[in-house]
Parts: sequence; structure tokens; C-alpha cells
Amino acid sequence: MNKTGKPLLKRSYHIPLAMYDDAFLRFQKKFVYPQNLLLTAVLLVIAGVYVHAAIKDSTQTIAYLLIVVCIAIVLIRWYRTFKLRRAVHDALKDVEQDTYELSVYDEGLLIRTMDAPEPETAEKPEPEIALDFEPDASAEQTENGFQQLFPEEPAEREPVPPTEIPFGMGLKLLEYPDYFMAYIVKQNFYVIPKKDFSEDEILQLRKLFRIEPDQKPE
Repeated sequence: MNKTGKPLLKRSYHIPLAMYDDAFLRFQKKFVYPQNLLLTAVLLVIAGVYVHAAIKDSTQTIAYLLIVVCIAIVLIRWYRTFKLRRAVHDALKDVEQDTYELSVYDEGLLIRTMDAPEPETAEKPEPEIALDFEPDASAEQTENGFQQLFPEEPAEREPVPPTEIPFGMGLKLLEYPDYFMAYIVKQNFYVIPKKDFSEDEILQLRKLFRIEPDQKPE
């Protein structure tokens, strides 16, 4: 992405924890809940078949076992979904006070964490954005405000190079009443709060993000 020119829009901002929570819930409803509901429906149908078999022949102990297994898988799946939301909330407390800087170019977005230490060298390569979708893994808050849905164990914060997000490559942008959300291939999302932008800047973001002026926020 060409960052040599002057950005079309540049602004620093802060993201409240409650806004992160709201964004993550919306993200789960968009990508995780549909999968959970589909799995729940399939397993309940299978369990229903074994319930019918158990009623016809009460000696089929394997049928009772499979009914329990189906119900257990459904409960575990939903439990992990809600537990993940709590884990994300707790992890985000460590970065709630961070300040971010957004620079918008014709080619994409550049996000810098203002309160984090600078990278050791300017030549340090930008981190690649992982594109694999692993819905059953854990989650954490990555640097530059990115919400990485499936994290490893927490570690000490290290110098943070700027994050480049080119337009295209699966990047989608949505508008909600209090913020914009940029997400990439069902895995990462970024929250851009409206409270730190003027009305003119919000209109400019809508245009840059190709959000129609008459499109109402969800």
C-alpha cells in the first residue's frame, strides 16, 4: 500500500470497553451464531431419531448414550461461545486505555497504536493478517486495536508496527449507530468509533468505505 502521500483522513481516538463488547457480540451473531444454530438443529434431529428408537426398544442402551452425546455437544458449543465472549472482555481490559491513530488512504487503512512502544527498527516487516477461520479456538485482543478471535496464551506486549489494511482482500466495512466495523474474512475486526470524528469526517468515512448515504446503521 502506498503510504508516501498525504492521508485523506487522519484522526486519533479511544475505544471504550463497552463498544468492544458490543462489536464482538455483533460479530458473533453474524458469523458464529448461524453455525451454532445449524449444528444445534442437526444434532437435535439426530437425537430425535434415537429418542424414537429408544421408545420403540428400551433395551437399546446405545440410543440413550447417543442422545446424551448429541445434547452434550450442543451445550458445550454454546457454552464455549459465551465463555469466549467473557474471555475477550477480560483480555480487552489491558488495552482499554490505549489510543489509536487511523490514517485513511485511497488504497486502504493504516492503524497505529499511539500508547505502545515503537518498533525497534523501521525495517521490521508488517505482520501478515491470518486468514484461517478456526471457530472453536480461543480469542484475544491483538495490537493496533485488532480483535483476533482465536488467540494464543497472553504474553507481554511488544513493540507494535503499524497495521496496514488494504481495501479489497476480503475487507468488509459495516456501519452501526456508534461505530464503523472493518472485518476481514470472518476472522479479524476493527472498531472505529464515531465519537472522535466530526460529522463531516463521518460522511467522508462513509464515502471512503463505500457506505451509501441513505443506508441506515444497523
